[in-house]
Amino acid sequence: MSKAQPIHLRLTILRDDDGNKRAAWVAASATDATAMRERGYKPGDITRNDMKAPRNLGFHRLAHAIGGLVAEHIDRYEGMGQHQALKELQFYSGIECDVTRTEIPGVGILESKQPRSLSFAEMEQGRFHEFVAGVCEHIAREYWPQCTAEQVEQMADAMVSKGEA
Repeated sequence: MSKAQPIHLRLTILRDDDGNKRAAWVAASATDATAMRERGYKPGDITRNDMKAPRNLGFHRLAHAIGGLVAEHIDRYEGMGQHQALKELQFYSGIECDVTRTEIPGVGILESKQPRSLSFAEMEQGRFHEFVAGVCEHIAREYWPQCTAEQVEQMADAMVSKGEA
């Protein structure tokens, strides 16, 4: 029997008639309400939840614009989509990667990097912000030493503003 896939819903906190905040499991949109119904949740159900604040969608777009920027201007990333380029940057920079070391007798130590998930469900906004800042520093250091990390971020932000990302 396969494990049920997790459901990711946007929920909101309500105020009662007296203006007091009340914790409530309320769908934030019709799409979320439909997903709840499809899973069989109904009023009065008690559930266990792992609550996380949603990430900033504009910042998520900026990160992918950085991927697009390098895919467009750095040979190593040519032909890649935004997300693929971003994941490659993650791998080569080592930022948000799990590293394992295995000793191989007579050979030495084999080091392996596995990039962590960047998904909304897996990474909080603060860590995602640190990831993006680190990737911009990596780009400036390795590919564009004439630029600062801030300038790399500004170039990607200009792409988002122009609707290219």
